[in-house]
Order: sequence, then C-alpha cells, then structure tokens
Amino acid sequence: MRIFRDNWPVDRYVETLATTPHLLDKAARMLLGSGVKRVVSERQLLEAKRLLLFTVRTVEDIAYEIGFDDPAYFSKVLPRTRRRSACRLAAEAVARR
Repeated sequence: MRIFRDNWPVDRYVETLATTPHLLDKAARMLLGSGVKRVVSERQLLEAKRLLLFTVRTVEDIAYEIGFDDPAYFSKVLPRTRRRSACRLAAEAVARR
C-alpha cells in the first residue's frame, strides 16, 4: 500500500485506523521512535531518494508522485534531510550506472 504518496494529513490516518491522534502518535513513537508526521515525511523522502537513484525521471515528476504540490519546495526540503540536492542524487546515480 503506497498511501504515503497521497500526502494524507494525520487526521486521515486517525480516521482510517479508527483511533485517536494521541494513540496513533504514541504507537508511532513506541514502535518507530518518531511521531506520525515525521514517519510519513521520512517515508516520502525515502521513496523520493529511491526514485531519484533508480529511475531516469525528472525531479519535478518525482516530487508530484510522492505528494508534493510544488517541485521547488521538494527541491528545498530534500537537501535539508539528505544533505544532497535532488539533482545531485540523480547525477550520482547516473554516474554509478
């Protein structure tokens, strides 16, 4: 199931799982060591990195696929979390092939 690409708000996960925001966040922290928002965000960025490394798609296309409405914002967020820009990750992947 790849619902992380739909960029759901936490309330939608709460509703889908028939729980409360507090219990969902508590479970995420106990099992995964982070809150729900962070877990979802990290999963989106992990998928973005995978797509950048193993496909020849554009950064813009990947940004839209994983749920970002603005590719420029995606390009701004990725280096903060991965210490490399989306273009640099893609270039490194091409160089390794």
